[in-house]
Amino acid sequence: MLISTKTGYALRALSALAEQPAEKPLSVAVLCRNNNLPQKYIEQLFSQLKHSNLIKSVQGSKGGYLLNKQCSDISLKDIMTAVDDILPAGTCYGGSNESEFCLGYPCPFSDFWDDVKKNIENYFDSITLDQIFSNLRR
Repeated sequence: MLISTKTGYALRALSALAEQPAEKPLSVAVLCRNNNLPQKYIEQLFSQLKHSNLIKSVQGSKGGYLLNKQCSDISLKDIMTAVDDILPAGTCYGGSNESEFCLGYPCPFSDFWDDVKKNIENYFDSITLDQIFSNLRR
C-alpha cells in the first residue's frame, strides 16, 4: 500500500468532517468516538491538517473542526504532504550507495525513479476527497 497509517487515519477523520453541515463543527472527541479512531493520534493529525489549511478550528462550547476547503479542492497529495511531509519515492538515492541496489553515480536508473516519483505525485494530486468519498458511497 502506498499510503501511510497517518494518511489512512487522516482520510477517515476528514470523511467524518465532510459529512458535517458546513456550519456545524465537529469535536475531535465526538469524531473519534463515532468513528472508532484514536483521539490523541487524531488530535496530532488535526494540528498538522490545520497548519496546512485543510481544516479550521472553531472555538467555544459548540466548537470543533470544519473542512477549510471544498472536498473537490483537497487532493490526496495535499493530505499526504500535510501529515507525512513526504510522498512515497523510488529506491534511488542519487548514487549515494545507501541502498543495496545502488549502482553508484551516475546511476542508470535515476531518471527512471524520478519519473516514477513524478507520476505518483501527479496521480495523488489528481485524486480529490470528493472522488474518494463518492467511491466509498457506492
